[in-house]
Amino acid sequence: MNKSKLYNVLKWIVIGSILCVLILLSAIEVTSETHLWLSVGAILLVLLGSKSSDKKLLHLLVLITGAFISLRYIGWRYSDTLPWESSFDLPFAMLLLVTECYGITIYLLGMFVNVRQKNRQITPINTALALPTVDVFIPTYDESIRVLAPTISAAMQLEYPGQVKIWVLDDGGTAQKIQQEDGKAARAAQQRASSIQDLCLKLGANYLTRPKNEHAKAGNINHALEYTSSELILILDADHVPSNDFLLNTIGMFQQQANLGFVQTPHFFSTPGPVERNLGIDEQVAPENEMFYNRILSGMDFWNASFFCGSAAVIRRQALLEVGGISTRTITEDADTALDIHARGWDSAYLNKAMIAGLSPDTFGAYVTQRSRWGQGMVQIFLLNNPIFKKGLSWPQKLCYLNSTLFWLFPLFRVSYLIAPLCYLLFNLQIFVGNGNDFLIFAVPHLAISILINQHLFGKTRNTLFSEFYETVLSLYLFLPTLSVIINPKKPSFTVTPKGETTNQTHFSPLTPVLLVLLAIIIVAEIWGIHRIYNYPVEQGQLTVVVIFNTLNLLLCMVSLGAMLEKVQRRSEPRVPCHIPALVKFDGHELTAKICNASVHGLQLQLNSTQNLPIKDQQLNLIYYIDINHAAANGKPKYQAHATNIQFRSGHEQGEMQTINCQLVDSNEENLNSFTQIIYSRSEPWQRQRQLEEQRSKSILMSIAHFFQLAFSSASQALNNVLTTKIKTSTTVVNSTKQDTYQ
Repeated sequence: MNKSKLYNVLKWIVIGSILCVLILLSAIEVTSETHLWLSVGAILLVLLGSKSSDKKLLHLLVLITGAFISLRYIGWRYSDTLPWESSFDLPFAMLLLVTECYGITIYLLGMFVNVRQKNRQITPINTALALPTVDVFIPTYDESIRVLAPTISAAMQLEYPGQVKIWVLDDGGTAQKIQQEDGKAARAAQQRASSIQDLCLKLGANYLTRPKNEHAKAGNINHALEYTSSELILILDADHVPSNDFLLNTIGMFQQQANLGFVQTPHFFSTPGPVERNLGIDEQVAPENEMFYNRILSGMDFWNASFFCGSAAVIRRQALLEVGGISTRTITEDADTALDIHARGWDSAYLNKAMIAGLSPDTFGAYVTQRSRWGQGMVQIFLLNNPIFKKGLSWPQKLCYLNSTLFWLFPLFRVSYLIAPLCYLLFNLQIFVGNGNDFLIFAVPHLAISILINQHLFGKTRNTLFSEFYETVLSLYLFLPTLSVIINPKKPSFTVTPKGETTNQTHFSPLTPVLLVLLAIIIVAEIWGIHRIYNYPVEQGQLTVVVIFNTLNLLLCMVSLGAMLEKVQRRSEPRVPCHIPALVKFDGHELTAKICNASVHGLQLQLNSTQNLPIKDQQLNLIYYIDINHAAANGKPKYQAHATNIQFRSGHEQGEMQTINCQLVDSNEENLNSFTQIIYSRSEPWQRQRQLEEQRSKSILMSIAHFFQLAFSSASQALNNVLTTKIKTSTTVVNSTKQDTYQ
């Protein structure tokens, strides 16, 4: 046995011994007073360790301490809080206990995954070595040309000293789609396919489609593998626009690591998610996905278990071919493929540098559609390609994948958390037996340490109580899809997330009625529970505990209601801040200006004058100057002039200047390439944005206070919208009646 294998064996013996000792110690019965002192000591240790997160041993001790207290809590729940004497109540109480065991299992697995993070540095490309050839795949199905065009343009502008070929894989232009029986849909598919082919021809990209839409995105990519041959493949979703340096920052790893199967990078979104936007907190908290991309994947990378996320990743063709291409076994083809690649002995890497800008789902319904696909697919992997029984994976890899797949069972268990207090308060089912003192001694330390450790691990990317909120707002709508895939694992089909949607007025999502029914029931239970506390002193201890959890559920649902109040969004593409010098010419006037923000089809200009201003819908000539030397070592700007026509839409004065909003008149490839370069060419802005989001992190107390404030403001806005809508509707009816009378 060589030294490395001996080291691994000894390491796992030590880890196994620590776990056994931990479980044995947590099972020892002690008095309530002793457990209280243990808990106080554990909380102090966690507080101390959280302040010194850079010390690895102390960090590990914090995690072990948290696990110890949580295991003791579960032991107490099983031995002292179940109604063993009641055969009617026991099944419901056991269901709640199983729910809590699931939560603690995910909590413990999360500790393991994040025991250490691997923060990789960029490996520069060595031009003295052979340069791998690269194919860039852009699979598309029904995305609009406005969404797809910037991605193709940016891909054509990727910087790389070797050979790169861009392939647009159009699954919306298949013979099956163009020849379908629905004539209107067939003509629309043909028109869209022709537009994409024309765009590819103008930009220099390769266009590829196939006869039938088999196995969705996975089948589309596998079909392209037959017609391409490059050593490495960069996969980009249709709305994932890459920065120019993407290949420069990733390909060097493949040169240095012959066994590297793929490199994944973060998915950064240039538009806020619908939940954060509807709540008005998109500039107050980090996006939901940042916890995964900025923390969890780095933890998984430490165990050589970061997985392919479907886009913004470079994959070695040989590794992909060895596993038969992209997996078609599940609808989360990306994670399933990574699991197979790891099982074949290939390594992975996660480079935590944002180099693509994508589009978040625009509406709450689209958000649910996307998460439903993720959830069903991950449960499929658990059932059809279970990592624990997968040969070729190391045990850390098994546990990392187990954590990722098991997590998506949360809709089943989160609904149980919502229903459990209602069972006790409304139907007097004894789901919990105990008094307030026992709850304070056993449950409160467990909850406190769980919150502290989550803050320790994820405090920079996720505010306290927000994980519970995200799970709550999704669980109501993912419960049945998750249950259906457990009953029939092969049933789910791939659904594309809608992108580029707009909303013209504030309104509730069509999914809201489900939440309103639950919210009404929780409010009734809350009132009844408070009534029982004051009128039944004997039950006060148990009732208080249950009402506390029902109150938390009430707050979670109130915030969820705000997340479903769709805010107005008239732009179908993001505006990105920039600082581009420009000149504006019209009617013989010439004004110096600056482009403040831009999209591929529109821009905002700041004119250095409040005189000689254009009128609405007037066409202007714009000359703008792009620094083509921004990446040079000497840092000296070298401007290249571009000219185009724009149409004035609106404006307002700002001191001695004028800010105007304009729309591009010329939709040609030169403008597309130029504005794509302005907006997306550099990855530094995305990195700065992520760093800024980390700085917004709040302490536990501030986060909880913010969450409470958010709950009441969400309920207030929802009620205000209902009243306003009713008033508007009434006014419309009255005016209509008057008009009929006059006629």
